[in-house]
Amino acid sequence: MKSTFTIAGRKVGISEPAYLIAEAGVNHDCLLDRGKALVDTARAAGFDAIKFQSYTASKIATRVAPRYWVEPQDPHGTQWDTFAKLDKLSDADFKTLIDYARKQGIVAFSTPFDDEAVDFLVGLSMPVFKIASADLTCKPLLERVARAKKPVILSTGTSTLAEIDEALETLAANGCDEVVILHCTLKYPCPAEGINLRMMTHMMQAFPGIPVGLSDHSLGISVPQAAVAMGACMIEKHYTIDKTIQGSPDHHLSVDPVEGKAMVDGIRTIERAFGRKVKGLEPLEKEAFLYARRSVTSAKPIAKGAAITRDMLTYKRPGTGISPRFFDLVIGRTAKQDIAEDTTLTWEMV
Repeated sequence: MKSTFTIAGRKVGISEPAYLIAEAGVNHDCLLDRGKALVDTARAAGFDAIKFQSYTASKIATRVAPRYWVEPQDPHGTQWDTFAKLDKLSDADFKTLIDYARKQGIVAFSTPFDDEAVDFLVGLSMPVFKIASADLTCKPLLERVARAKKPVILSTGTSTLAEIDEALETLAANGCDEVVILHCTLKYPCPAEGINLRMMTHMMQAFPGIPVGLSDHSLGISVPQAAVAMGACMIEKHYTIDKTIQGSPDHHLSVDPVEGKAMVDGIRTIERAFGRKVKGLEPLEKEAFLYARRSVTSAKPIAKGAAITRDMLTYKRPGTGISPRFFDLVIGRTAKQDIAEDTTLTWEMV
């Protein structure tokens, strides 16, 4: 597996700036104009990419499969009930949406949930594919995606290290050696105590050389920023134009354009703050080094030829004279000149 590779010309991987994905999912609610608004605002917020989901209700779940999330307006409904409302964006409109994103200068791709969706997305020249956490063990789907010979983003919610390793082996055996694995907790929304960012660190140790990031389901923007500070090379965050929209169940737990921009800006600030690993004087500290530190300073007038005693000395700013580190070395020396009170001492004076 490669430690770095490119997605639509953008280098992604270990030690690269975090690749930030606006997970729009089906927050377009099958409306092309809403999808375009998601594209426009995600680009304006500074995301590197926008991701959608490609599924058909009849191919993803049985009609009786229970939900693993809560929908207050329909608390007893099934997964099929939700998916059947949100799989109505036509292939033609989806193609239009992807083409629109490309023209606007933002990478757009999707998560396929069945073989036909994979083939359709291949036909649209997706630059990267996403595998949802729930499909990490779906070997036939992994094989089909891997054969597309594109990078793969692999979410790992609910999985063990052994299952992740097996999924990576399946992808590699079918020609895919460009993979980012995303730590994820498959809970919508996920409370902070369920995020377990240290699991992300565990994955970095377990799969050295493979890029690791975070697919985040928490509310707010603190967790993704913390993940980047811990080394995440990719962040996927649910995204909507308006959290109050009634439609996709993901609207309320997504970030909106204002939060999205704040998240992106915060992450880029964190990355600029990483700097260099060697501790030492930062060039920006030059003035502080000279003027904020202290020097040995005369506490009273000292006559030429006098033996310097402790009560003659103190320590004050600036730090342009003898460092207080050598305070004891000054005591007992002889003054080479008359030294006025409140003078910064230098070695030439004693």
